[in-house]
Amino acid sequence: MTRVGFIGIGTMGRPMASRLLAAGHEVIACDVDPRRAEALGTQIAGTPGEAAEGAAVVITSLPSPEAVEDVVLGPGGVASAASRGALLLEMSTSPPALARRLAARLEGRLEVLDAPVSGGPQGAETGTLTVMVGGPAATFARAEPLLRALGRHVVHVGDHGAGQAAKLCNNLVAGTTMAALGEACAVAVREGLDPATLYALLTASTGDSRVLRTRFPLAGADAAHPASGEYAPLFALDLIEKDLALALRLAAEHGVEAPVAAAARTAYQAAQEAGLGGLDYSAVYLVPSRGRVPEERSAKPE
Repeated sequence: MTRVGFIGIGTMGRPMASRLLAAGHEVIACDVDPRRAEALGTQIAGTPGEAAEGAAVVITSLPSPEAVEDVVLGPGGVASAASRGALLLEMSTSPPALARRLAARLEGRLEVLDAPVSGGPQGAETGTLTVMVGGPAATFARAEPLLRALGRHVVHVGDHGAGQAAKLCNNLVAGTTMAALGEACAVAVREGLDPATLYALLTASTGDSRVLRTRFPLAGADAAHPASGEYAPLFALDLIEKDLALALRLAAEHGVEAPVAAAARTAYQAAQEAGLGGLDYSAVYLVPSRGRVPEERSAKPE
């Protein structure tokens, strides 16, 4: 049994922490909303530092890079309270540069891995996530047994930051795919095509993708998809916009032009302006479906 401080009991953190509890680990939960931590039915910490104190492993699953930096390095944070030699698994989606900065700041005190995940809440609940891990191979070997309780595909990608780079590349593909799928569905609806028929055809054709199969943006094709439940979020539109911004910034750092991703981000920004940011990111479909064409924005990341 491993004592784990788990910080961030949100849409992904709750089922991940639950799986660790079910696997017999001791979990100390901490969240900005204490009710979410209490709902786990385990030990509660009032601050990140309290969650980290005495823990062999500290996991962070947070919504933004700013939150990660504050929770790990800020006053009362993980760095100030964790035992020397403890393992920090940073499982949020953040820039590779932040992962490298955390590793450098904590060198000699904590072992650090960036380990973002893909697979959504359902994957977190079933333990079938893909976990993309950056950091030293020896540290990965130490963490792998614990990560196997959370994911079916646990992959050591490379050194610090490599896990985050892989995750941003994945979300660039997912975000651009959904933006294109939303436009295709808007055209299909105007042409009078039946959503269930279109879904069956696309999943059997070259337009198929996991994005399509998990969140087709038209209601009625699959009851499990967000569109059939008023776009209740599996992964919020605000978050995919944030991840595309991070991916575009990373591309710019390497001198890579990414006009397709930039156009997709423009579509998500238009959806945010329409008040759809808290919905599932498949709700990006609602912008072209209403006949609104997003104004062209600068392709430069903010």
